Amino acid sequence: MHIWFLTPTFPPVHGGSETQIYTLAAGLTRRGHQVDVLTERYPGSAEREELLGVRVHRVRTDAARWSEPDRVPWEERVFGLLGDAERLIGSGPVDILQTFCQVGAVLGAMMRDAIGCPLVVTMNETTPDTDPFGDSRSRLVFGRLPHDAVVAGSLAYRDQAIGYGADPGVVHIARYGIEAGLYGGADEREIRHARDWLGVAPQDPLVLLVGRYKERKGQRELVRAMARIVDRHPTARAALVGSLNSASAAYKRQLEDDIDALGLREHVLLRTSDRPFGSMRAIYAAADVVVQPSHAEGLGLSAVEAIAAGRPLVATTVQGLSEVLECCPGTVPVPPHDPGALADAVRALLDDPRRAAAQASRAQEAARREFTADGMVDGYLKVYERLRAAPAAESAGAVTEVSR
Repeated sequence: MHIWFLTPTFPPVHGGSETQIYTLAAGLTRRGHQVDVLTERYPGSAEREELLGVRVHRVRTDAARWSEPDRVPWEERVFGLLGDAERLIGSGPVDILQTFCQVGAVLGAMMRDAIGCPLVVTMNETTPDTDPFGDSRSRLVFGRLPHDAVVAGSLAYRDQAIGYGADPGVVHIARYGIEAGLYGGADEREIRHARDWLGVAPQDPLVLLVGRYKERKGQRELVRAMARIVDRHPTARAALVGSLNSASAAYKRQLEDDIDALGLREHVLLRTSDRPFGSMRAIYAAADVVVQPSHAEGLGLSAVEAIAAGRPLVATTVQGLSEVLECCPGTVPVPPHDPGALADAVRALLDDPRRAAAQASRAQEAARREFTADGMVDGYLKVYERLRAAPAAESAGAVTEVSR
């Protein structure tokens, strides 16, 4: 099959969504399918390149073009990508058009009939209701725009799609998965380099949080929890590793203010995830405890990565993360918005490294069984093959789980 992905972000941009999309694209390519990706061209990235057999086409949505005399700014802001899409996608046969966000779904819906192929949508927006006109936009995307299937990466994403009006008959679950080999086996040299990059001494206990700098990720709760953690473990450090892409620079400044107000400048370190894709295994391996104190998650792929790397995990019992916690016994659940409970859970793991390691080993085995890249690829392929075998109008059926 020839499959086109439409996604505004793709590696080298870092994040759970980008990891999922890249893992899926590479997995489909290994199965013998041709995958092309249309995405944004960020500074320093190539206009066209091939990554593990995936052909990546990057286009620049340059705001400077909006003011050119032969252009209408509103049209450029809404429809500016269609010219590049027609040039790249419209000229050749396409079997599946796959999108991963609301703006991609809108773009794909405008292209679907002209290209003459099924449109499959996956939504990675966790809290679309917080965006401008978020609820009505979500109802439009899920309930009114044409698409042939929705593939949800978790129960939470499935419920979101149906709640916003998606036909349950075209919703399928293909749980997000990872390449487990990318998250284990880091050697001492890699771990030492990771700690050097983070600014943490080899002997200091390290608490790690990986996630974009945005309020729903719960970084402020970890900062506040560290005030209690260092009471018992005075040399403990917390490293927050995340991207500002699709995030909030203002929120990162709030974190810096909190750190200063609590006198934790030596204990809490903020880093941007500008590391090469695939290097996270050493960062996870460098941690004594990984935390995911999110207020909301669609699944929480960084939590899965941490567990697969064999690290003890403390995570909040919000929808999405709860699915990970339930699948992986040995993880430690805590309520959201509760720095005290987070601190107590982290301190207990740091107090007893042997017990923490045993719990992490139990969870690791489950994560590597339940959240596999092969399972995710199998799930998407089953949906694609059904759509190719039957007209779009006949593709409906019961909500199905097509991978584990």
